[in-house]
Amino acid sequence: MKLYKIEGSNFQTFFGEERISRGLIRLAQTPSCDAFLFLSKETHEEEGKLLELLNSVPSGYDFTYCQEWGLTVNDDVVDRVIDLEK
Repeated sequence: MKLYKIEGSNFQTFFGEERISRGLIRLAQTPSCDAFLFLSKETHEEEGKLLELLNSVPSGYDFTYCQEWGLTVNDDVVDRVIDLEK
């Protein structure tokens, strides 16, 4: 799976007003909701201006996929989500 970041200002443009399903898994967000992290099984090259492909988890995000796991998001937590989503 690939890790993507989207700025909050691009969220509605990418997902639309009626929330288009794009096969992405919301993983984390900044506390101010100005950026979000998603996982995707597919590559989203055509949306390159809206989505940024990441190699690792950046700092400053709160984990939102499963709040029972806590707020910390790191590579180990991402691997755990990927295992569940297979």
